[in-house]
Amino acid sequence: MFFGNKGIIGLDIGSASLKLAEIKSSRSGYQLKNIGEAVLPPDSIVKKVITNRDAVAGTLSNLVRDLGVKNKNVVISISGHSVIIKKVTLPSMSKNELAESIPWELEQYLPQSVEDVNFDYQVLPEVSPEGNMDVLIVAAKKDITNDYVSLVRSVGLNPMIVDVDVFALENMYEVNYTDMGGVIALVNMGASVSNINILKDGVSIFTRDITTGGNQFTEWIMKEQNVGFEEAEQSKQSLGHGEIPFELERITNDYIDLITGEVKRTLDFFSSNFSQDRISKIILSGGSSKVPNIVETLQDITDIDVELANPFNNIAISDTEFDPNYISDISPKMGVVVGLALRRIGDN
Repeated sequence: MFFGNKGIIGLDIGSASLKLAEIKSSRSGYQLKNIGEAVLPPDSIVKKVITNRDAVAGTLSNLVRDLGVKNKNVVISISGHSVIIKKVTLPSMSKNELAESIPWELEQYLPQSVEDVNFDYQVLPEVSPEGNMDVLIVAAKKDITNDYVSLVRSVGLNPMIVDVDVFALENMYEVNYTDMGGVIALVNMGASVSNINILKDGVSIFTRDITTGGNQFTEWIMKEQNVGFEEAEQSKQSLGHGEIPFELERITNDYIDLITGEVKRTLDFFSSNFSQDRISKIILSGGSSKVPNIVETLQDITDIDVELANPFNNIAISDTEFDPNYISDISPKMGVVVGLALRRIGDN
């Protein structure tokens, strides 16, 4: 479920847009081959559930055509309430014993039968002094996963892998950031869900999805200005290119307070319950990361250094094939799709 494949394309099926990326790897490193985004009609995907299949399929088909995609093998990802991620501590045992134990362990955390989910697991590298081992278990509802897989197949693509957003972020970070020591929080502010993955020395130790995102901001603009979805989206997107208009100042500040407050509460929960180590940096990505003052506000209320993610730090980009201004503009919101496009055989 979470292993990579050579010659694969990353496809991020978000609630507001579809993002696609293709990255070529060689001995000299990584090179961007293709990237693009297409906005979805409103309410096509609600809380990560596909509610207008024809609209999503049509948008995806047009995006594949417009980008001239030849490779049909893709990796997709899911997040939100359909995904459960748990780290459990178990007595040391053989691989066969572990494989038999995982379904029983997983049942404790599921509201439904273990037969209704796809699951995978990985033994984490650290071993406790007592000789126990930590195991990361990931489960996703089969009905949601199957909907995404079926959608992708309906437009002629071949879904090779179903990943999870927080681990795609981790993969992006591993490739693009060389200093992986200490405790780092990867925060991706999406349209309907914001993903948080906290790493210690490069290993995930805590994950959480928050059901707060940019769609709420769009809805507030629609109500405040009495406009339709498209016009509200345009107003929101324009915020990243200058000063906040007076008529949007109040709700922009309200949204910043809402989403940064949710992130802070999650980080405080982690610090109080899971680790004595202080988070040294927040790497911020996602569409809402471009809202003016959001970086500064998150830094002020958490007292942690915050920087915008650059998923192309260690990826070569040809200035003749891609407009540098376009790449700079889309960079903060491409963390998940770049992480997906970087998947290769043997990845964990």
